Amino acid sequence: MIGCHLSQRVEQRLEAKQEIKLEQAVKAEYVLSARLALVQALRGEKYEPKAKCPECGRDLTAVEIIRGFNQNPNDFTTRCTRCGFRFEPKLICFGKGSKMELPFYCDSQALNQLRGLQNLTAEELATKHPAIYRSSIVHNGGIRQAFAKIGIDYQHEEIHDWKNKIKPFLGKLPDTIVAECVDVPVSAIRRIRKKLGIERFTNKVIINEKY
Repeated sequence: MIGCHLSQRVEQRLEAKQEIKLEQAVKAEYVLSARLALVQALRGEKYEPKAKCPECGRDLTAVEIIRGFNQNPNDFTTRCTRCGFRFEPKLICFGKGSKMELPFYCDSQALNQLRGLQNLTAEELATKHPAIYRSSIVHNGGIRQAFAKIGIDYQHEEIHDWKNKIKPFLGKLPDTIVAECVDVPVSAIRRIRKKLGIERFTNKVIINEKY
């Protein structure tokens, strides 16, 4: 009898852990998707990480691709969540009537390749180093933020009129993520959100948006 109750408790704990992991995965997918939508609104470009495993055919989600990176500047592969095979993912960039398929670098690779490029404007970076530029934005919200990670104060301006562009995303994303994408203090985003009477982001937002 004791063994039966113990088995039931173990099963319940396992189920609870699985449920928590599922909730975390759903939140991660939602936040990344909403973050990329914000990046699109700010920059006029849509970024889609893509990876189809050549070994088993599984299509990885954007979160799976990012989590599968080794964060090694010399390893350009991600890991398939089904079979474990490592391969190089892509970043699809949609602009005004255009589409580019680029290598998708992990944060470590993008930052490593940014060194020495700080004198280029954002437009020059986008043209001359399209994969580095866009991978840096996906991981860091913007180029200035990426350069800051490696101790470089990037002097060129990137985004104009961001206050109007962020309004649809206030309360739909954590203030910290919105602030990161426009490179301002979190307090500035919080002030704008409160002035507009918008509640802060909570997990309930994900449920409402999903269903």
